Amino acid sequence: MKKTAPYLAVFGAASQTLIPIGIVVLQMKFQAAVAKIDLSGASDPKHVISITNATISQMRSASDFLFWIFGCALVALTLFIVSITRLRYRRKWAFWFACIYGGCLTCIVPLGTPFGLFLLVYALIHRQEFVPSASVPTTLTA
Repeated sequence: MKKTAPYLAVFGAASQTLIPIGIVVLQMKFQAAVAKIDLSGASDPKHVISITNATISQMRSASDFLFWIFGCALVALTLFIVSITRLRYRRKWAFWFACIYGGCLTCIVPLGTPFGLFLLVYALIHRQEFVPSASVPTTLTA
């Protein structure tokens, strides 16, 4: 295991918190954009169209923000995967993170499914390396 492996693993795992933060920010921006809509007394179609375009523009920028958050989280997840595969970082927390987060990612079709399945399969195949089982002494009786 190289010196950079723990840093990459922790950074990759911690960066996955960007996704729920991005979703919360997206929700707040959507609510703020919709709250600004005021069509009272708007009988002019051009005025209604300008308000609608402004709202759509704000929602588009919020969606772009979430897209970039997902991209950064995906790059960070790749760093985590490199640390456990190529750099052979083996810790109990990394095993459980790979299992739990891999299970969650498997449900996010289509982008998360391959990453989730890879994390699950890799962690379960190499379970003994991540979480060595306690050896139970056996007594042989003749």
